[in-house]
Amino acid sequence: MAIETQKYESLRTSEKRAARASYESSSTLADLEVLHDLDFLPEKASKWRGRSLSDYVTKLATSRYIWLLHTLLLLTSSTLFLVSCYLPCTTLSHVQKYSAWSPAAGAVGYEKQVYNITRDNKFVGAGPEVDKAWREISYDMGDQWVPKAALPKLGEESSLLVDHPVTGEQGYRVGMEVFHQLHCLNLLRRVTYKDYYEPLGGEFGKGPEALQRHTDHCLEVLRLNLQCNADIGLFTFYMVEGDPLAWPQLNSKHVCRNFEKVRQWAWDNSVGNMEVIE
Repeated sequence: MAIETQKYESLRTSEKRAARASYESSSTLADLEVLHDLDFLPEKASKWRGRSLSDYVTKLATSRYIWLLHTLLLLTSSTLFLVSCYLPCTTLSHVQKYSAWSPAAGAVGYEKQVYNITRDNKFVGAGPEVDKAWREISYDMGDQWVPKAALPKLGEESSLLVDHPVTGEQGYRVGMEVFHQLHCLNLLRRVTYKDYYEPLGGEFGKGPEALQRHTDHCLEVLRLNLQCNADIGLFTFYMVEGDPLAWPQLNSKHVCRNFEKVRQWAWDNSVGNMEVIE
């Protein structure tokens, strides 16, 4: 009887060894590496008997692979943050962010300019040639067209219905602020040369009260625009012999929107003038 029991125990031991060899041979190298990293090889299985799920999670959280993954994610997010900070924004995105909505935003471009504050230019004085120069920058473009869907973006509910000059699509008639402001500045120029312009009639023929109302309106338009844009460019001073007061050096450097590009957009989308120039 003792001999049979000994044979039975030997057989059980042989079966266990065979089962373990079969398990180890069926495991891939990757499986063994993961199990080794988790200290969960078969010979250590007894160590994990009775453990809860939180024990497995804790062991996984302390794995070197998890910390490597955290490091890679941190480096990726830091790189993306630095790239977003240093990538220059486009002109269009800048205009859309810092200006009132306008379909002309895509026509805006910036350029460096030096102001030419002299009397020797075509916009100074009175006469047919000066008037022509001012018409070219304030009147000839007329009014513009926008589609119906654009009107709510302007904060308005209605405007004059007009057809697009090229496509024939029905939309609304609008005007660009820059040309209205130049119109006002041109009126102030003519008021300073009243002796020349008053005999010609037009606005000067409507009486002094009407002219004063128009002048006051234009002064307010320009005041609001100057404060709205708040040019932070700087100018220097110089002294003139015999004069105790300092003089401003107004031929200063500025970064300006390219007026010709905006003017061309206005030409391309013009629906004519609202009034007939006299």
